[in-house]
Amino acid sequence: MDSDHVDRMVSAWARIDPALDVAPLEVAGRLLRSAAYLERAIDEALRPLGLSFGDFDVINTLRRRGEPAGTNPKVLAASALVTSGAMTSRLDRLERAGLLERHPAPHDRRAVLVQLTPAGHEQARSALEAVLAADRRFLEPLGQEDRETVAAALKRLLLRAEPG
Repeated sequence: MDSDHVDRMVSAWARIDPALDVAPLEVAGRLLRSAAYLERAIDEALRPLGLSFGDFDVINTLRRRGEPAGTNPKVLAASALVTSGAMTSRLDRLERAGLLERHPAPHDRRAVLVQLTPAGHEQARSALEAVLAADRRFLEPLGQEDRETVAAALKRLLLRAEPG
């Protein structure tokens, strides 16, 4: 059987400190390395579209929410787990690119709502297709049954770890 980076790390620990239980690395190490490789693949898929992963997250969150009047930037920031300042920077960049527009909220002139432009809708769709294609390529070595098993196991981990 082929060995990966985690196998080599576990073997090295077994030589250096045989009493150390490094079994969690078998899963946690592979999760972290897989996430890093997938993130790179997604970044590469988005690069030709001129988007970062953060940009992708904003425009596809707006598209997915589909709120006719627009979405409050604070809701977007909470969804992306970023500060309001970081979200403002993303929104500024996406607005300059013509992908979204901001306008006053109808019932609170102090508040702003964000909406995708027609170009933003198209870019969000193209970006999602590119990301899903990268996901499929990454998951190619797994059959459907393996994917379902991994998805169920990861869901159990996330249900325990995610707040609320």
